Amino acid sequence: MIDTLRTHLATFIVGHFTRPRSLVVRCWLWLAAQSPDMEEKRRCPNAVLRLDPDNPPASLAPLLFHQQRPTS
Repeated sequence: MIDTLRTHLATFIVGHFTRPRSLVVRCWLWLAAQSPDMEEKRRCPNAVLRLDPDNPPASLAPLLFHQQRPTS
């Protein structure tokens, strides 16, 4: 009984604190992809990397956005 309770409690804690962070990371990446502002495109992946330093899309984003030139 105690082990089952611990398992459910651990699942709740992990789900409660892990998913929101994952959602925030996905929102920052979405914003980077959707924003027409190049400065914002550069800021968003940096915010992701502060939350998840090993995030592959955020690690590659500065390289991709650096190659894009603003249109006049």
